Amino acid sequence: MWQRVKTGSKAGFDKAYAALDKLGPPINKLSNKLGSEAFWPTTLDKESDKAARILKSFCKDGFYAEEEVEAADGPKQKQKVLQKIPEHVIRNAKGLAIFTTMRTGLWVSGAGGSGILIAKKEDGTWSPPSGIMLHTAGLGFLIGVDIYDCVVVINSQRALDAFTKVRCTLGGEVSAVAGPLGAGGTLETSVHKHQAPVYTYLKSRGFYAGVQIDGTIIVERMDENERFYGQKLPVAEILAGKVRHPPYEIQRLLETIKAAQGDADIDESLIPTEAAPGDYEIDDGTSFGVPKMDDPDPYGVLALEKEGMTLKEAGTQKRASWEQFSFNPAPTSPIYPIYTRQSQDLSARPASRRSSWRSS
Repeated sequence: MWQRVKTGSKAGFDKAYAALDKLGPPINKLSNKLGSEAFWPTTLDKESDKAARILKSFCKDGFYAEEEVEAADGPKQKQKVLQKIPEHVIRNAKGLAIFTTMRTGLWVSGAGGSGILIAKKEDGTWSPPSGIMLHTAGLGFLIGVDIYDCVVVINSQRALDAFTKVRCTLGGEVSAVAGPLGAGGTLETSVHKHQAPVYTYLKSRGFYAGVQIDGTIIVERMDENERFYGQKLPVAEILAGKVRHPPYEIQRLLETIKAAQGDADIDESLIPTEAAPGDYEIDDGTSFGVPKMDDPDPYGVLALEKEGMTLKEAGTQKRASWEQFSFNPAPTSPIYPIYTRQSQDLSARPASRRSSWRSS
C-alpha cells in the first residue's frame, strides 16, 4: 500500500514540475521585459554558463558585506568590506549547487529559480553538472531586491547524497548555515572549527545578503538532463562522471571552479567576463514591474497560451478575460503619476497591438 502511495506521489510530483519546466521561454520573456536576465530553467549549457559567472563573482570578483570596525573616538561603526568565498572552502567541498532565485507573481509566496548541481569525483576532479530548479518558500527578500545569486557549498557526503534525490529540502534533509567569508580569498579560522554540512552564500547587486534559505526545495530536472547528455541517467551517476560524452559546453564552468579553488593550471580564455545575473541593474527609464502601455503581451499571457497553458478562473473554470490582467494602479500608488503620463502620451496614437488583442 505504502509503495503505491509513494509511486503515485512521485509521479504526480514529476508531472507537475515537468509542466512548470515548459514555462521557461515565456517566463524568461517576462523577466527580460523587467530588465533582468532569464531566471526560469533554460538548457543545461546556458545554466552551466550562468553558474560559471555566478561562481566567479563570488570567488574572484568579490562582493561587499557590512562589517563592524573599531572607531578611534567612539563606538563601533559599520563599513562595507570587499569579501570573497575563501579558496579553501571550494577546495574542500564535496559538491556545489549554484543558481539564481527570483521572486515572481507565479509563486504563492517566496521565489523560484534554476541552476546546476555539481560534485567532486573520487579522483579529485569535478563532475558534469545536473540541472536543478527550485522553489524558495521562506526566503526573506529585502525591500527593492528581487533577484539573488546563490552558491550552496556541500561539505559532507551525506549532504551530497540528499541532493541526489528527486527533491531535497534545505533545512529539512540537510541543515544549512551562512558560509564563512574571507577578504581577498583568505580563510577565516572558524571554518575548521564547526563545519556545517552545507554553507550558503547569497548576494544581489554586488552586496552580500545575510538571509536564510531554509525551506528551499531543490528538484532534479530529469528531462533536461536526458536531453543534454543523450541518455537517461540518475543524478548520482551524472555526478560520478558516468556520462558517455561530456559536452564541451561545460568547460567554462569546470575551469571557473578550478580557478575558484586556487588551481594554477587553468585556461584563462574560458573564464567568463560577463556579470552574474544578480549584479545586473534594471534598465534606465523603466519602472520595475510596470508594463508599457503599447506592449502587446505585458504579462506573458500570450506566450503562456502558446505553450498550451490556458489561464482559467478557479471557480468557473472559464478562460480569464484580458481585463483581469490589466495594470491599473490606484491613485494613491507612487507609480500612478508615471503610468498616467504613459497613458496620456499614447492617447493620440493609433490603436496598438495591445488594444486589438483586448478586443479579440
